[in-house]
Amino acid sequence: MSWLTTLLVGILGSVVGGGGMFGIALLCVKWYRISSFEGGAGYFVIGLALLGAMGGLFVSMLAARIAHHAVSSHWSSQFVASLVAEGFVLLSVLLIAYWGVDHIPQVNGKAIDVVWEIRLPRESNDLFYPPGPPASWADEHLRLELVSISNHKPRGWEIARFDREAFRQENEQWILVAKVPLFTSKGEFCVNLTVGGRDDGFWPTMKPIPNASSFEWSAWYRTNKSMDRPIDESSLMYRFRFDVRSETQVP
Repeated sequence: MSWLTTLLVGILGSVVGGGGMFGIALLCVKWYRISSFEGGAGYFVIGLALLGAMGGLFVSMLAARIAHHAVSSHWSSQFVASLVAEGFVLLSVLLIAYWGVDHIPQVNGKAIDVVWEIRLPRESNDLFYPPGPPASWADEHLRLELVSISNHKPRGWEIARFDREAFRQENEQWILVAKVPLFTSKGEFCVNLTVGGRDDGFWPTMKPIPNASSFEWSAWYRTNKSMDRPIDESSLMYRFRFDVRSETQVP
């Protein structure tokens, strides 16, 4: 009779384990931004649910047999032990999954933007600029993409919004202003940049977790394709800082 109870407990544990892991998997799809491309998110959820069902069967039956021999031979001890063990395992999995979540940095509950200034060279012949001032250029001639890299692979990105009204000239050089949301607290950053007729990029010395100095302007740095040039008006250069987004600002 005790083994029949154990079997029933195992079936119940399998249902609880599968349902619990199904819910955790759905949360992980949201937390970890698992893509649904070619059914990736669906396979992930179904796989974890099946794993939870098999694990629930094993854990429940094991806990039931231990309770039967060590606590009481009454059938209720097996049910209580299996539910406690199942709940402990599911809670542990949930906490581990949440601990690994990429929490987007905030300041006092407000989002953070990365503000960029791109300083164009004074001599611009080699960039094949479109005609007219930079504020009039088409979107395909102005693009800044902030990419998060982990283990040499991209794990997420955001496209910056250029503030064309804030473009200005200093010492006959155009300075372009762009802003992009800080969307991750993990990995390192690289930037893909398109200015005029040239694709460029760089690896900013920027950490995803801001500190006090992050909200001050960095030094001016050269982009990748300007590394062979002196740090002066002949180079395409950039600088950056973090900025706490106000309630009226648009990301």
